[in-house]
Amino acid sequence: MQSLTVLRRTLFCLAAVCAPLAMAAPLAPFVLSKPGLVEIKYTGYQARSSDAGKAGTLKESTFAAGYMTSINEVGNASDSYWQQGLNNQSISFMMYGAGDASTAAGTGGVGKRIFSAGCTNAAFGCDGKIHLDFYIDKLSGGTNPGFGTGGLKASDRTAFNKIKGITDGELLMSWEFTPGMVTGPVAGMSNVAFNPLNTTLFQETDGLPTPAFGTGTYLANCMSGPACIYFRSASQAGGSDFFGINTMTSILATSAVGKNGWGWRLADPVVALVQLPEPGVLALLAAGLLGLAGLRRRGSA
Repeated sequence: MQSLTVLRRTLFCLAAVCAPLAMAAPLAPFVLSKPGLVEIKYTGYQARSSDAGKAGTLKESTFAAGYMTSINEVGNASDSYWQQGLNNQSISFMMYGAGDASTAAGTGGVGKRIFSAGCTNAAFGCDGKIHLDFYIDKLSGGTNPGFGTGGLKASDRTAFNKIKGITDGELLMSWEFTPGMVTGPVAGMSNVAFNPLNTTLFQETDGLPTPAFGTGTYLANCMSGPACIYFRSASQAGGSDFFGINTMTSILATSAVGKNGWGWRLADPVVALVQLPEPGVLALLAAGLLGLAGLRRRGSA
């Protein structure tokens, strides 16, 4: 009789409890299994900020959102460290806080050079830094908004560092841009009060106010989030962790993405050095037991 009761309870678990739990599988932790020099690739879209920043004001000029697509060995795309969909993972990003501090004529007098730093309008949320935050979520069963018809709109931004769907996952890592891309004086600056050495995002475009094409370069440090344990290498210029190169191309306003309020498409390879933590820490990461607290960058407040 007792064995029959146990059997009935087991069948009830399988039918009513265990199956739904299996369907709602937890988010797999982000784990990298080997060290090496890598390219982090992501793609997304950029829009003008409602802070309406213009050159010299240090109000936020633009922000961006999108998805990481892969992490591969530099120069060898077949040597994959991570790719979208691995373990049903999706990694989204939001870039925000960029204020255009000054401009100068482009190389050879063509286009514009833009010297950006963290925006300073505290009422908007600015803290004087340019941020790039990554969030991990389930690819199937997560939020993961698209950008096409009926997709994510630039107006879906709900706060300085939040945009619907994109920032709804678990924070994976938070970067802050750091000076180092401009290493000397610059002639012809529109804002002579700005020291170009304080530039944390350097851009070259085919013109302003609405460039059709441009590139941007930056250095960044991993400040917080569990993935920082892999990337705090200080291996890039000036002891930074990341070296990124933006490619920006304009979007037709009449396209589906353009109608959603996005003005440019971004594509970024970012160079970084992956280092593996101690085996015990790696085991905690794999088990999903290592919390976010205590993973803040060394020396931060």
